[in-house]
This record gives sequence, structure tokens and C-alpha cells, in this order.
Amino acid sequence: MAAFATHEDLSKRWKGFDAADEAMADQLLADAAVWLRVWVPQAPALAATNTDLAEALVIVSCAMVKRALLNGDNEGQSSSQETIGPFQYQVAFRNPEGNLFLYQKELDLLERLCGLNTSGAVSMTARGL
Repeated sequence: MAAFATHEDLSKRWKGFDAADEAMADQLLADAAVWLRVWVPQAPALAATNTDLAEALVIVSCAMVKRALLNGDNEGQSSSQETIGPFQYQVAFRNPEGNLFLYQKELDLLERLCGLNTSGAVSMTARGL
């Protein structure tokens, strides 16, 4: 099945996107679409008639791939430290493996646009309870 976004969508949303990564981005966008179909199975069918959901799938796909590509050449490395004389530089990587994942707020967005109740709250005054 096709991806929800293209590398052109990603380049519009990410100033630092490198055109040399287009093939990798296309593959990761296709992978992200598979994960989104698993995590929110209703989304693809509903996106055909819900433009907000269709755009949200593009936004979330691009965000997932950006996080995966930001790991750069540091795969598997959780942090890096460099000391030169009295100066020290330390970096901790958020996604060292370059995994595709969703933040809870992104999952909430997709589920709400699909019409699912994600808050866990139940109305005490609703009929039928």
C-alpha cells in the first residue's frame, strides 16, 4: 500500500531535509504508513472522506520520518561527549536507533479525527449509562 506522504511533503515541513535522502525518506514514509495502519486501523478508510484526517496522516507520517532521519550517523549511540581542555560538549540522542514511533499527542490526534474516544472519560449524565 502507498505511503500517506511523499518526500516533497517532508521537505516542505523540514527546513533541514537533504535531497540526498529522498530514497531513504520514501522508504521510511512507506514504513510509517504500515505502522499507522496498525496503530489506527480505521484511519485509511476514513481519510478518503475526512480531509482533516488525511492531512493529519501526512503531518504525522512526516514527523515520524523526521525523527528517524535525525539520528544521522549515530545509530545505536545514546550519547556523545567531547572534552578539549576546559571545554566540554555533550549530546544525548533522543532516538538513537532511528525508530519510527508516535508521541501520545499524535495518536490522540488521529484517534479523535477517527471519532474514537481517547480521553478515557465517561459522561455521568449521558443516556444509556
